[in-house]
Amino acid sequence: MISLVSKILATSYARLAICAGLVFGALAAPATAATSADTLSIWVMDNGLGSKNAMKRLVKKFYRETGIPVKLTSLSWGEAFRKITFTFADSNDVAPDVIQLGSTWVPHFASTGAIRPIDNLISKIDTARFLGEGLRSTHISGKPETYAVPWFIDVRGFFVNERIWRELGLEDSDFESYAHVLGVLKTIASSDLTTEVGVKVTPFTLPGKDDWAGQQCMAPFVWSHGGDFVVPAGKGYRSALLDSNTLVGLALYANIMGDAQMAPLSLYENSSDNAEGFVRSERVIHYGTSELIKQLEYPEEAGGLANSAIAKDGIKVLDLPAGPHGRFSFMGGSHLALGNKKDTSKYVLAEQLLAYMLRADNIDAFSRQVGFLPADRSILHIWNRDSRYSKIVAELEHSRSFPNIPEWGEVEKILIDLSNGMGAMFVRTKHKKKRSAALAQMVYDAHTKINGILNYPDSSNGSERMHWAQHIFLQEYREIYPKSSANIIGRSELPAADEFKSWLVSSKYMLASLGAGFLVICVIVACYKRKKK
Repeated sequence: MISLVSKILATSYARLAICAGLVFGALAAPATAATSADTLSIWVMDNGLGSKNAMKRLVKKFYRETGIPVKLTSLSWGEAFRKITFTFADSNDVAPDVIQLGSTWVPHFASTGAIRPIDNLISKIDTARFLGEGLRSTHISGKPETYAVPWFIDVRGFFVNERIWRELGLEDSDFESYAHVLGVLKTIASSDLTTEVGVKVTPFTLPGKDDWAGQQCMAPFVWSHGGDFVVPAGKGYRSALLDSNTLVGLALYANIMGDAQMAPLSLYENSSDNAEGFVRSERVIHYGTSELIKQLEYPEEAGGLANSAIAKDGIKVLDLPAGPHGRFSFMGGSHLALGNKKDTSKYVLAEQLLAYMLRADNIDAFSRQVGFLPADRSILHIWNRDSRYSKIVAELEHSRSFPNIPEWGEVEKILIDLSNGMGAMFVRTKHKKKRSAALAQMVYDAHTKINGILNYPDSSNGSERMHWAQHIFLQEYREIYPKSSANIIGRSELPAADEFKSWLVSSKYMLASLGAGFLVICVIVACYKRKKK
């Protein structure tokens, strides 16, 4: 099936190519006879269905235009960081000339000297084409040099099974805030839905076992409540895990992950399992990335989802839910950089390949194959015409990336361990107070490790902070139920009743204070009357 965006992009391909040729003509060289010594190497990751074939077409086209051969190497994301690290440390200088890096990896490899600055190419590449949030991670925080250029964007969004959403009578406004999200999840849990093969349909899931993306899933909960993972402190950074707003966001995330109704399989699944459950229509809501939409166009024999249950049911993209401090989602992606090799003889040719990969027409061609959003603003405008991608594109206004500091890779590992640790702890611990105590200890330990990595001297009282964290992890959250929940759960007054109950729980300290104040006033009035007598 050819999507609307593919048709639009196809008709504008010639225009993009002509414009790109004008922009990058200065960097293009006429085809010449090349020797083996001229062969360039480019390393990229396996970026999903269609990515390998798309890259093969691009390097062949580059050879036809320039006469420069390119050796293409594809890495898995699981091995990439380690292999890149060891390769650039190797004295044999077998490192690639051009390399794809996860956006959060750029500051780390820039600080180690593995990649070289590209400031001399900025005007030729025209980096004004790219989103500001994506450009931020091309630098080391606080330093002016540019080390990479955005290639494509990985932004997460909330997807729902359109058929089930409609059958339950749910509306977009039912997902307005995190209080609404909780009400929707509990409503779906009460629906007793099953798939065609008799598998119980669950509302949602988070990755809680052997996963690598927990920090990306935690981020919107934390940011929407005004928290963060690390924040600037003096000339460096410090952990923000024990800041009050961060704890509130983490508590909400943990509350959903550990709930046997809202997200019952979170403790046993990773991100891939989460996505597969959604594809089988066993999950109503999924927090995933945009390439899922593109996979619906590929047949099953090619590894695609055209024959899947979710393809039949349809995917709907929801607006991001709001927290007290706004709407946020995680934005990552991949950048292209130049290897800082000992042999500098092919530097000019490598710069030519980098500029070629970043031409508007080539970004367009690659992005359409893999389904990740293009980093180029001009192409994003075209993607925005496709209703399936319009809300994903709109989410870029509410998306944030992680800090561009060299230590982020190590910090990220701790956050991943924290997310997986939550899942493991929830499996073996069911008692609410014990869970909150264990979770407070886990967050405190992660906080201490992060400050150690950042060389931040934390002088705060650990026991007080842990006690405060435990208190926050015990709090109840407000739940706003959709109108359709009355028919699903079978109690006409459920939404109003549960809202009032939730309000009472969340306001118990205020009510206690009012009661104490009223008692004091009564005592004063009684004493006054007695004195008057």
